Amino acid sequence: MINEEPGIGEQYPQEGIPSFVPSYTEEENIKNIVGQIDPIHTLDNFNHSLKGEYYNKEAGVWEKVGEPLVNDPCRGWIVSYLAALMNNASTMGLISEKQLSFFMEGVIKTVTREFKCNLEKFGFVIPGKTYNKKEFENKGTPETSRMDSIAEMIYQRALIIYSRSLKGQESKMIFRSLNMQDQMGYQQQQQNRGIMSRLFRK
Repeated sequence: MINEEPGIGEQYPQEGIPSFVPSYTEEENIKNIVGQIDPIHTLDNFNHSLKGEYYNKEAGVWEKVGEPLVNDPCRGWIVSYLAALMNNASTMGLISEKQLSFFMEGVIKTVTREFKCNLEKFGFVIPGKTYNKKEFENKGTPETSRMDSIAEMIYQRALIIYSRSLKGQESKMIFRSLNMQDQMGYQQQQQNRGIMSRLFRK
């Protein structure tokens, strides 16, 4: 007769308890939740959008659907800037409505300043004679409509990410998900006994 030890998540059969009871630890719960709220997916999707791509679910690949929204230097700056904002520390923070307002004002000022100071480098004006030498003059009429569209996309994503940490709602969600684990199944046994007692009025 072979005596096998129960595998992960298994327990010895007991009266009134299923032979297989999934067992999850607090650490596993935390990793799962943190992975779900990780803003890196938002940043990755935005990066592909700036390239003029969309995700084809049937083929499982990113496909080109049009011209890139910005050139590579501009996209590089946007991704680098947002990478500092979009991380788990952002969503797990604790900020108030006033702090969120100040934060968004800072984002708007930063994006506006960078775009105005890099019109030629970011492709918002026609390249000058010294463009290939990386000597930018910022001359000409900028494409303000495209600048506003890209800036608005940045603001929206920054707002979505940081509003999730408003009043620490993401942190509270994680702590609410944590429960004391009853590996011995004692609590479940007591609950089953209570049901049986009520049925037989004991």
